[in-house]
Amino acid sequence: MEEMTRLELLTLLYSIQALMDTGNTEKAKEIIEKVIKEAERQEKQ
Repeated sequence: MEEMTRLELLTLLYSIQALMDTGNTEKAKEIIEKVIKEAERQEKQ
């Protein structure tokens, strides 16, 4: 997987923020966990 561009990162963060603002904190946490797992996986390669 390629590194994220600044625009992709901002899009992801705004999406998470929108989920949290609308009360979908569980979905936001799920996405954050997936991103962390992917980042850790990439770090090991």
